Amino acid sequence: MDSRNKRYWPHPQWGAERLYGWSHALWRRGHRRLSLFVKYLNVLLFRAYIDSPARIGQRLDLPHGGFGVVIGPDVEIGDDAILFHNVTIGHARPGPVVIGHRFYAGAGATILGPVRIGDDVTVGANATVTEDVPNGATVVAQKARILPGKKL
Repeated sequence: MDSRNKRYWPHPQWGAERLYGWSHALWRRGHRRLSLFVKYLNVLLFRAYIDSPARIGQRLDLPHGGFGVVIGPDVEIGDDAILFHNVTIGHARPGPVVIGHRFYAGAGATILGPVRIGDDVTVGANATVTEDVPNGATVVAQKARILPGKKL
Protein backbone atom coordinates (compact mmCIF):
# COMPACT_ATOMS: atom_id res chain seq x y z
CA MET A 1 0.00 0.00 0.00
CA ASP A 2 1.40 3.39 -0.98
CA SER A 3 1.59 6.04 1.69
CA ARG A 4 -0.50 9.15 1.15
CA ASN A 5 1.85 10.89 3.56
CA LYS A 6 3.80 12.86 0.92
CA ARG A 7 6.52 15.35 1.80
CA TYR A 8 7.22 18.55 -0.04
CA TRP A 9 10.06 20.96 0.60
CA PRO A 10 9.92 23.24 2.50
CA HIS A 11 7.52 22.10 5.20
CA PRO A 12 7.34 23.66 8.68
CA GLN A 13 6.76 20.46 10.65
CA TRP A 14 10.11 19.03 9.69
CA GLY A 15 11.77 20.82 12.59
CA ALA A 16 10.21 18.75 15.38
CA GLU A 17 10.59 15.54 13.39
CA ARG A 18 14.22 16.25 12.57
CA LEU A 19 15.14 17.17 16.15
CA TYR A 20 13.53 13.96 17.40
CA GLY A 21 15.58 12.01 14.85
CA TRP A 22 18.81 13.61 16.02
CA SER A 23 17.89 13.10 19.67
CA HIS A 24 17.05 9.42 19.12
CA ALA A 25 20.25 8.81 17.14
CA LEU A 26 22.33 10.39 19.90
CA TRP A 27 20.48 8.30 22.51
CA ARG A 28 21.22 5.07 20.61
CA ARG A 29 24.90 5.98 20.36
CA GLY A 30 25.15 6.55 24.12
CA HIS A 31 25.36 10.36 24.11
CA ARG A 32 22.62 10.70 26.74
CA ARG A 33 23.23 14.29 27.87
CA LEU A 34 23.51 15.66 24.35
CA SER A 35 20.37 13.70 23.44
CA LEU A 36 18.46 15.29 26.33
CA PHE A 37 19.69 18.73 25.26
CA VAL A 38 18.31 18.20 21.73
CA LYS A 39 15.03 16.88 23.19
CA TYR A 40 14.59 20.02 25.29
CA LEU A 41 15.53 22.17 22.32
CA ASN A 42 12.59 20.48 20.55
CA VAL A 43 10.35 21.44 23.47
CA LEU A 44 11.60 25.01 23.45
CA LEU A 45 11.35 25.60 19.71
CA PHE A 46 8.38 23.47 18.68
CA ARG A 47 6.52 22.62 21.91
CA ALA A 48 6.90 18.92 21.05
CA TYR A 49 7.97 16.66 23.94
CA ILE A 50 9.18 13.47 22.29
CA ASP A 51 11.36 11.35 24.57
CA SER A 52 14.67 10.26 23.08
CA PRO A 53 14.23 6.49 23.76
CA ALA A 54 10.85 6.40 21.93
CA ARG A 55 11.01 4.33 18.74
CA ILE A 56 9.16 5.93 15.84
CA GLY A 57 9.14 4.53 12.31
CA GLN A 58 9.72 6.29 9.02
CA ARG A 59 7.63 9.15 7.65
CA LEU A 60 6.30 10.55 10.92
CA ASP A 61 3.96 13.43 10.03
CA LEU A 62 3.20 16.22 12.49
CA PRO A 63 0.84 18.45 10.45
CA HIS A 64 0.83 21.27 13.00
CA GLY A 65 4.55 21.27 13.65
CA GLY A 66 4.25 18.93 16.63
CA PHE A 67 2.66 21.61 18.81
CA GLY A 68 1.65 20.04 22.12
CA VAL A 69 2.60 16.48 21.10
CA VAL A 70 3.84 14.36 24.01
CA ILE A 71 5.39 10.93 23.39
CA GLY A 72 6.78 8.96 26.32
CA PRO A 73 9.93 6.83 26.49
CA ASP A 74 8.28 3.38 26.30
CA VAL A 75 6.45 4.10 23.04
CA GLU A 76 6.94 2.33 19.74
CA ILE A 77 5.16 3.70 16.67
CA GLY A 78 5.28 2.11 13.21
CA ASP A 79 5.75 3.77 9.82
CA ASP A 80 3.50 6.46 8.30
CA ALA A 81 2.07 7.84 11.55
CA ILE A 82 0.15 11.11 11.46
CA LEU A 83 -0.21 12.93 14.79
CA PHE A 84 -2.14 16.17 15.03
CA HIS A 85 -1.58 18.78 17.72
CA ASN A 86 -1.97 18.04 21.45
CA VAL A 87 -1.70 14.25 21.04
CA THR A 88 -0.44 12.43 24.14
CA ILE A 89 1.01 8.92 23.90
CA GLY A 90 2.44 7.36 27.03
CA HIS A 91 1.77 5.00 29.86
CA ALA A 92 -0.49 5.37 32.86
CA ARG A 93 0.95 2.15 34.30
CA PRO A 94 4.33 0.51 33.68
CA GLY A 95 4.51 -1.16 30.30
CA PRO A 96 5.03 -0.26 26.65
CA VAL A 97 2.68 1.40 24.21
CA VAL A 98 3.02 -0.33 20.83
CA ILE A 99 1.34 1.24 17.80
CA GLY A 100 1.29 -0.30 14.33
CA HIS A 101 1.82 1.16 10.88
CA ARG A 102 -0.36 3.83 9.24
CA PHE A 103 -1.64 5.24 12.53
CA TYR A 104 -3.71 8.44 12.59
CA ALA A 105 -4.40 10.42 15.78
CA GLY A 106 -6.72 13.42 15.66
CA ALA A 107 -6.23 16.60 17.65
CA GLY A 108 -6.19 16.05 21.41
CA ALA A 109 -6.17 12.25 21.23
CA THR A 110 -4.76 10.46 24.28
CA ILE A 111 -3.30 6.95 24.29
CA LEU A 112 -2.47 5.66 27.76
CA GLY A 113 -0.95 2.24 28.18
CA PRO A 114 0.26 -0.29 28.36
CA VAL A 115 -1.70 -0.92 25.14
CA ARG A 116 -1.21 -2.43 21.70
CA ILE A 117 -2.76 -0.67 18.74
CA GLY A 118 -2.88 -2.47 15.40
CA ASP A 119 -2.13 -1.34 11.87
CA ASP A 120 -4.39 1.10 9.98
CA VAL A 121 -6.01 2.47 13.14
CA THR A 122 -7.67 5.88 13.36
CA VAL A 123 -8.14 7.58 16.73
CA GLY A 124 -10.55 10.49 16.53
CA ALA A 125 -10.10 13.92 18.04
CA ASN A 126 -10.18 14.02 21.86
CA ALA A 127 -10.60 10.24 22.10
CA THR A 128 -8.92 8.42 24.99
CA VAL A 129 -7.56 4.92 24.39
CA THR A 130 -6.78 2.73 27.41
CA GLU A 131 -7.39 -0.73 25.91
CA ASP A 132 -5.91 -2.71 23.00
CA VAL A 133 -7.25 -1.80 19.55
CA PRO A 134 -7.39 -4.35 16.66
CA ASN A 135 -6.15 -3.72 13.11
CA GLY A 136 -8.27 -1.40 10.97
CA ALA A 137 -10.38 -0.04 13.83
CA THR A 138 -11.63 3.51 14.36
CA VAL A 139 -11.77 4.83 17.92
CA VAL A 140 -13.91 7.84 18.81
CA ALA A 141 -14.56 9.72 22.04
CA GLN A 142 -17.34 8.64 24.33
CA LYS A 143 -20.50 10.68 24.58
CA ALA A 144 -20.28 13.47 27.13
CA ARG A 145 -22.24 12.87 30.30
CA ILE A 146 -23.44 15.15 33.06
CA LEU A 147 -22.16 14.46 36.55
CA PRO A 148 -24.55 15.04 39.43
CA GLY A 149 -23.54 17.89 41.69
CA LYS A 150 -24.03 21.50 42.51
CA LYS A 151 -24.77 24.07 39.85
CA LEU A 152 -22.32 26.90 39.48
